[in-house]
Amino acid sequence: MADAPGRLLASGRAADVYDLGDGTVLRRYRTDHDCTGEARLMTWLGSEGVPVPEVRRVDGRDIVMDRIDGPTMLDDLTDRPWRFVGHARRLARLQRDLNRLDAPDWLPAHDGVLDGDRVLHLDLHPMNVILGPDGPVIIDWTNASRGDPAFDAAMTYVLMATFEATGWVERLGQRVVVATFGWARGRSLVRRGVPDAVRHRLGDRDVTPGERANLQRLLDRSTDRLTDRAARR
Repeated sequence: MADAPGRLLASGRAADVYDLGDGTVLRRYRTDHDCTGEARLMTWLGSEGVPVPEVRRVDGRDIVMDRIDGPTMLDDLTDRPWRFVGHARRLARLQRDLNRLDAPDWLPAHDGVLDGDRVLHLDLHPMNVILGPDGPVIIDWTNASRGDPAFDAAMTYVLMATFEATGWVERLGQRVVVATFGWARGRSLVRRGVPDAVRHRLGDRDVTPGERANLQRLLDRSTDRLTDRAARR
């Protein structure tokens, strides 16, 4: 496909999204990432009732999907901060429903992910949920893996807890969303996966220096908590 095939809608750390003008969008990776596995998973998830965009075609690093009109959950939180608690619960429910699915045999497990046989998104946060006219839709399945739901829950918790929030309103909202999500998913479940999720995240080359510092602090707190619990036994 030709470069800049339409209006640029968004740019992430690994890919750009273009509006093709016909009700579809093109997600194009900047590396030689093969989208075949991602497209196969999204098609299968759709057949299982998971709210994902319908895949129209795939070609190497390009994947064309239906366009979902609506704000991301993060945009809605920014515009309507009184929805912090409701959206955090919704995010937890979306992930819990996903993690109930047995992973298909062809879905691989990524290195460093806790062993298990369920479908994990591994990048589920408010920027990857679009609030469409028919309800929330989960996007960006690049990191999907088979594994233990505790790892997926912990990864979402870690991503949101170590995000570099600015300003007191954003930091307050971050604390409310993170705490509510942890409660809704189950604090013991999240706590069990946090150390491994943090180490996995620290291995990501795209983590910013600020995020890396936040991750290290979270890992230190988790380690201290485990040490204190062991000492009390």
